[in-house]
Formats: sequence, C-alpha cells, structure tokens
Amino acid sequence: MKREVLKLKNQQEDFNLLAQQLLTEGLSPKEFDDSSFFSMMATLNARKKEDRAELIDPLEAINQTYGL
Repeated sequence: MKREVLKLKNQQEDFNLLAQQLLTEGLSPKEFDDSSFFSMMATLNARKKEDRAELIDPLEAINQTYGL
C-alpha cells in the first residue's frame, strides 16, 4: 500500500512539474484550467524527480543500492 501511495505522490508531482513548465513557457493561468490559488501554488512549487528523495520507498532504495 505504501508503494502505491508513493507512486501516486510522484505522479502528482509529475503533473505539477509539467504544469509549472507550461506556465513558465507562457501558458496563462486562465488556460491552466482556471486553477485555484492553492493548485497554482502547488504547481509553482513542484519539484523535479531528483529533488524528491522523501518520496522514494526506503526498502526499494536499499534494494537498489545494495543490489538485493
């Protein structure tokens, strides 16, 4: 279950990062589906995947590190 939650969080971050990139490329907030203030703030604060260490499953990270 924890792995699914982490996957969903990462998908949400991916969506927010895409929206952030679109906004910085000139997409207007109106075009961004008339987003609410809180949605817009979440989008502007989206992090790249490499900056989201806390959203990695710790057991999976250990397995990848030590080849288990």
